[in-house]
Amino acid sequence: MANQLLSSGTHLIAKGAMLVLHPLSVALLRFLAASTVLFAYLRLRPAPERVAPGDWPRFFLLGLLVVPVNQGFFLFGLARSTASHASLLYALTPLVVLLFARRLLNEGDLAAKLAGTVVAFAGVAVILLERGLRHEMGLLTGDLLILVAVFAWAGYTVLSKRLLVRYDPMTVTGWSIICGTLLCLPALAVPGAIPHLASIPLPAWGAIAYLSVGTSVVAYPLWSYALRHMEASKVAITTNTQPVLTAGLSWLFFHERFTPGFAVGAVLILAGVIWVETRRGAPGPALAAPAEVA
Repeated sequence: MANQLLSSGTHLIAKGAMLVLHPLSVALLRFLAASTVLFAYLRLRPAPERVAPGDWPRFFLLGLLVVPVNQGFFLFGLARSTASHASLLYALTPLVVLLFARRLLNEGDLAAKLAGTVVAFAGVAVILLERGLRHEMGLLTGDLLILVAVFAWAGYTVLSKRLLVRYDPMTVTGWSIICGTLLCLPALAVPGAIPHLASIPLPAWGAIAYLSVGTSVVAYPLWSYALRHMEASKVAITTNTQPVLTAGLSWLFFHERFTPGFAVGAVLILAGVIWVETRRGAPGPALAAPAEVA
C-alpha cells in the first residue's frame, strides 16, 4: 500500500515537471539523482551484499527495462498524452504481468486471477471515464509509447523475482537502477539534455526530488519487497488501486467530491484486487535456492 500511495502521484508530478523541462532532462536528472543516493546507500550500509559476477548481465537487463525503456517511453509518451491516459494504460500492468508470470514463473490459477484483473481494470476505466478521459482522445502516439513502457515494467517485475531469491530488495532495485542509468549516459551528449541547473525553477526541482527519491529510491524497493514475498501477479494487481488513492489524496488536499461513478469504480477495483489476493495459486516449481555470491 505504501508503494501505491507514493506511485499514485507519479503521473501528475511527472506531467507537471515536463511543463518546464524536456522529457529527456526529467529522466536524466531523476535517475542520476536516484543512482547517486542508491549507490551511496549500497556502499555505506552495514554488511553490503556482493553481486556474483554471473548476475551482472541480469542486472543490466533489468536496468535496460526499468530505466531507458520503461521510463524513457513513459516520459516521452506522457509528454504527448495525459496523466489520466497513463493511469489507464498502467492499469493494464496486472494483465501483462499475469501472462508473463504464467509463462516464466509458472504461477497458477490463471482463470481466477484473470477474472479479478478484468474486474479491477473495469473499475479503473469507470473512474477515469468519469474524470474526463473520454474528452482526451486523439493522443494515440503518446498512448502507444506508454504501452511499451507498461510491457517493460511488467517484464522488469517478472524477471526481477528470480534475483530476489538471492538478493534483498534494495540490492536488486539499487543495482538495476544504477545499471540502467549507466546505459543512459550516452544521452548526456545530446545538446540541451541537461539544462543550466540555475534555470530550473524550484517546483521542478521538487518534482525531480519526488520522482528520484519518493518513487525510485523508496517506492521501487517496496515493490521489490512485495515481489519477494508474494506472487508477481498478486503484487501487480495492486497497481489498480492508484486511481482510488489519487482521488483520496485529491479529496484530502483539494477537497474534491466523490461521485457515484467513483464509488462504482472503487468497488470494482477493490473486488478485483481482493479476489486475486485471496486466490491460492497452484504450486509451481520452486525458485532456485540462494546461490553463493563472490
